[in-house]
Amino acid sequence: MVSDPSDLPFFPKFETEMKIEDKILIIWFEPHFSQSHYNIKNCTSGSNACTLIAVLMASKCHHNKIQVNHPKKPLNYDLVHLFAISMLEGNKIHDHLKINNMLKHINLTVPEAIEFADKFTEGMTEWKSLVYMEPLSTSLYENIRPVYGEWIKQQKTRRSNNLYIILIADSRTVLFILQEDTDTVTIMDSHQHSASRGSFIGICRTNRLKSLCDWFSHTNIKSFKCDPKLYELSFLYFKRKQRKSKSY
Repeated sequence: MVSDPSDLPFFPKFETEMKIEDKILIIWFEPHFSQSHYNIKNCTSGSNACTLIAVLMASKCHHNKIQVNHPKKPLNYDLVHLFAISMLEGNKIHDHLKINNMLKHINLTVPEAIEFADKFTEGMTEWKSLVYMEPLSTSLYENIRPVYGEWIKQQKTRRSNNLYIILIADSRTVLFILQEDTDTVTIMDSHQHSASRGSFIGICRTNRLKSLCDWFSHTNIKSFKCDPKLYELSFLYFKRKQRKSKSY
């Protein structure tokens, strides 16, 4: 394990289901495992920390060298543990900013989240940030695909194998993790989605990215009665530490 699960308020219960011809694994967590409920006091309170949670989760996956298993293999429990820690830390940082009147807006931008997460996001670099004025349901994959294609073409010169994508739409933020070594795409959404379902993790192989985007868009419409017509995609990676040259 990444760390002892006893440091959590509780380790969440979850149920799994396979979608889209059994090609996509969806892990649905219990309602209280979501950003507005999951805290040390185990009480319900509003939370606008989703951008912080996404940034923290990306950083923890990178620094802990998390490997995401293929959809038909057992879930890596470290992924769930780090998701929990990211919710706790994200809410704590956001509460501190709010109490000290440090917020320009209740919802943080990606650069602000990286700045305020500070020591947790060492090496994190925003490669591109693009805003789209199109329906999310019909354009999400089409807008991710060319940028990811550009990333793949830079294989010989780039400094990281993993690409992290933060989607902000309708004041909600989710995280995509594209791992080249494991040939997986993971989406992590920290929001509660219904009275019986909290946050979720979705996992598929890279060639099923479109199916995952379509499933997410459908779920977004079903849960929040919304198909955003304006959204932002931030593409991030982590710089590798430069080796110090020896002096003679």
